Amino acid sequence: MTAGEQGEREQLGHRVRQLRQAKGLSARDLAARSGLTATYISRLENAKVSPTVATLGRLVAAMGETITNLFAGVQETGPVVRANERVPLQSRGVDDYRITPSWTTRLEVLESIIAPGHGSGSKPHTHLGDEECVLILDGALTIWLDADEYTLGPGDSATFSCQRPHRWLNESDRPCRALWIITPAVY
Repeated sequence: MTAGEQGEREQLGHRVRQLRQAKGLSARDLAARSGLTATYISRLENAKVSPTVATLGRLVAAMGETITNLFAGVQETGPVVRANERVPLQSRGVDDYRITPSWTTRLEVLESIIAPGHGSGSKPHTHLGDEECVLILDGALTIWLDADEYTLGPGDSATFSCQRPHRWLNESDRPCRALWIITPAVY
């Protein structure tokens, strides 16, 4: 692990601990709500593990928050989000950048850079929201919707219910760049 990756883990762990404490939750309370163990939460908060996107989503949902709130930085008030002002939401080989302003509630667009061999995790998950669409801009991404497997390349997209069990993985040897469109804004 590089020093940069360790620093990212430490920042993420610190943010999770801050949000958990702000909500008045113990690690045990959060574990019960999220279906994870208190030991795992402690290890995450102490930068010993790096969660998958799905696990991070479970944690923030259990606290009644969104991943965006976990990484709250600049709060946009207008309609424009400048590319050079986007704050990356980093989680185990996946860098997400919110394209829509933080004030939106009905539509959310994220740009993801997914490192080779990384994805949402090995187990299918569901999350809050109605529908999502993924559009591949560069590279390739394999997505599983229930038992169905699809490999998407540049220009390909898939649209599905957020409640449909799904997972995704960059099985290629180069980064994948994708846009995720989610309704309503719950990430």
